[in-house]
Amino acid sequence: MEPRPSVQYGQSGRRLSHFSRSSISGLSLGQKGIFNHVKVQNTYRLAPETKERFNACQAEKVIKGVLDSYLGGEDYDSKFCSKVVQDLSSIIKDQMKDLGFSHRYKFICEVIIGENKNQGISMASRCLWGSDVDNYASATYTKGNIMCVATVFATYFE
Repeated sequence: MEPRPSVQYGQSGRRLSHFSRSSISGLSLGQKGIFNHVKVQNTYRLAPETKERFNACQAEKVIKGVLDSYLGGEDYDSKFCSKVVQDLSSIIKDQMKDLGFSHRYKFICEVIIGENKNQGISMASRCLWGSDVDNYASATYTKGNIMCVATVFATYFE
């Protein structure tokens, strides 16, 4: 009886298990696998150090600077605003990461641009977070017929 071509057999004539087969590239798919698992010692840090904490005042200055530089001298145009909202959000998030806060902070940036016709606008949000480490910063920009509100939420992941 001929062995089936789909079944692999070792030198001893026994059928090879899934863990001892080789992949097409020649690397073993065994239990050791391709990935080297590095064991890292746990730091047991549940909160950032004082110098790594999210500083809302510092973040607000950065947000205002970004809004001023990108929206300064612009008039409201729905096509322009739909494109620039995404850019502003990613730029503000990148700026927050560059400020030197703990790498465990995750940033959520919300940017709203609208036409300023002296109307009222209310913006609200609800979050479930740790009040001792999580925070937010918000800045507004109003000039001519364009208005913008940008909010950054900083949540600390343990």
